[in-house]
Amino acid sequence: YCSLLLTLSSMKVFSAALFASATLTCVTCEATTHDERKLIAGGEIVPAGTKTYNVGLRSTKGGDNFCGGTLISPTHVLTSPECFNKTNFPYKLRWVSVGSHDNGGEEDGEQIKVKFVTNHPEFDSNTQQYELTVLELATASSFKPVQLAKADGSDFKGGEWATSMGWGVTKDEGFAPPSVELLRVDLQIWTDKKCFEKYSVGDTTFCAGGLKNAGICGIDNGGPLIIESETTDESGDILVGVAMGADGCGIEGNPGGFARVSSARDWLDDIISGESTD
Repeated sequence: YCSLLLTLSSMKVFSAALFASATLTCVTCEATTHDERKLIAGGEIVPAGTKTYNVGLRSTKGGDNFCGGTLISPTHVLTSPECFNKTNFPYKLRWVSVGSHDNGGEEDGEQIKVKFVTNHPEFDSNTQQYELTVLELATASSFKPVQLAKADGSDFKGGEWATSMGWGVTKDEGFAPPSVELLRVDLQIWTDKKCFEKYSVGDTTFCAGGLKNAGICGIDNGGPLIIESETTDESGDILVGVAMGADGCGIEGNPGGFARVSSARDWLDDIISGESTD
């Protein structure tokens, strides 16, 4: 299975890798007075039939998910380019499962073939800027897409809480199995200044997390970071980030990295409208 790894190079940027060892890494959340959540590995179950903009990436129609994603239009899914790194993720993407609660199978959600894969034109695997990939689906999904963050970045600020979801590993030990159900965890967003001081990231990346034993783990990369609607109507949920990686799994003080959706809003709008030439 996939796992998330932070490569602490001289630039201290985020990366993802396939681990053959017993150590699994993940995105974590920052300590405050907010109620502490567990790792998505062992975290809270998302009620079936909700948060149906969540997407699992698969090699086969009924196979297990190897990465996460988010439905941003009836025919487009936003995920991470790391999911297509052949060295770290030796999987061939052919299908997605939209709106499903279960990891694998065809009993719920919609299993749809992937038609095209497009990386952001300014994606740089060395600096890890614009770590965003759009999948075009062969047929339209009937599920409602999530709202995208505004281009001006006004949807959130440092100190606010956001929610990440996925089917990641269920224990932070050994070759732990992934969750069979969609799980969620709350992460606190760091200020840009604090994030830069920690990892020297660029302005298309931000940090969230840092609580001990709280965060997301393997197979959750590419998945969403959401500012939830203040009402029970999840149609107001806003996608602000795409999971990249972290330094360790549930390690206190080590936040996870997320690709900033607002930084690519113009490109995403062009892709969705069919006007992009990339």
